[in-house]
Amino acid sequence: MSKDAFAQGKLAFEHNLPMSSCDYPVGSSLRADWMAGWTEANNLSRKPSAASQTHVGMMGDGTEEQNLNQTGNPAARITESEVRDAFSKH
Repeated sequence: MSKDAFAQGKLAFEHNLPMSSCDYPVGSSLRADWMAGWTEANNLSRKPSAASQTHVGMMGDGTEEQNLNQTGNPAARITESEVRDAFSKH
């Protein structure tokens, strides 16, 4: 693999150049390496960071009624002491 062509492909993506901007001849190994670099950079740009990952169905304080646009009943929610009691060793 040509590391130079691979790096050039990554750099091209990072500078918002399309795949069609590759100047290496179709069918060449340099073109394949360039395309692999561009594709890797594209894939990495789409991968969400751990800080930005969301949990489907969880909004606000994590209660489902918010996801359903319902007001809910805060008094019906489990309390912190109930959680401690449920998970404490007896």
